[in-house]
Amino acid sequence: MNLNKQNTHEEELNFKELLKNPIRLYGWVFVLFFSIILLLGIYFVLNLNQISFNQQAVGVADTVNIKKEIELKKGSISPSVDLKMIKTPSAEFINKGKTLYETACKSCHGEKGLGDGPAGVMLNPKPRNFTTTSGWTYGREFDNMYKTLQLGIVKNGMAAYEFLPASDRIAIISYVRTLVQLPQVTDDQIKTMDQEYQLSKGMVLPNQIPVSLASDKLISENSDLNERFKKFEGQINKLQNLPGENIFINYSVDCKKVFISFSNVSYSKSFENYVSVVLANPVNSGFNPSVARLSKEEWKLLYIYLKSTTI
Repeated sequence: MNLNKQNTHEEELNFKELLKNPIRLYGWVFVLFFSIILLLGIYFVLNLNQISFNQQAVGVADTVNIKKEIELKKGSISPSVDLKMIKTPSAEFINKGKTLYETACKSCHGEKGLGDGPAGVMLNPKPRNFTTTSGWTYGREFDNMYKTLQLGIVKNGMAAYEFLPASDRIAIISYVRTLVQLPQVTDDQIKTMDQEYQLSKGMVLPNQIPVSLASDKLISENSDLNERFKKFEGQINKLQNLPGENIFINYSVDCKKVFISFSNVSYSKSFENYVSVVLANPVNSGFNPSVARLSKEEWKLLYIYLKSTTI
């Protein structure tokens, strides 16, 4: 009887002994670890729909989905740029660049230029981290950064900012240069920029009309085009389950602009021409900038689909 009690007592956990020989806890730890992983897996599956959505900070615009629209304004002469500001910007000029950066760039490139802005979460590739020295499409030099703002980089989701005055773009670059160490500005760079962009002379800006208004006027003033647009909309609703339908649904943001751009005979009759026109300015062609990531085969499916809607 006493022997049974002694055996029972020995089978119970002796925590003092466990501290001396913790390897005996391995079996329990393994079971606990497996249970935690199982519970997390169940939670993930049950909440998959919610987890799949990325949340963006309130009040921050997603610049990838912004439709760039130009203002309705009369033509004018863009003021000349003081070239001295490129090499030796004043504190006031840099502060102006900071304000512009926070308005137009911070949401993607982040407060310190690290490419960690909330609007860039979904971008692939990620927004430019100004502190890195590799992977720059045009280069880190002042004139190449200006070129980036002038032309944009469609394949990377970087919009062109040619609608900003030259001095504003230079101010933005000047502010970015206070955040990170970038190559020094040379006189040759300034000379090249002045020759290419006429910075010291100023530029004549033509009259401009918003693309949406131009599209409306074009359709309203051309009865044939208006009828064709209605037919285009009707065909889109009828032509379902075609290979290019999902591509059109996923990447188009303005049906009217898609129709206008594709209705241009010189574009629609040539696959290569049409693709190059859309890539040059996706938003004004009615598409999300991410359309630039389509493969050649996907472009062909989209092109065939649009062709079928305009027959």
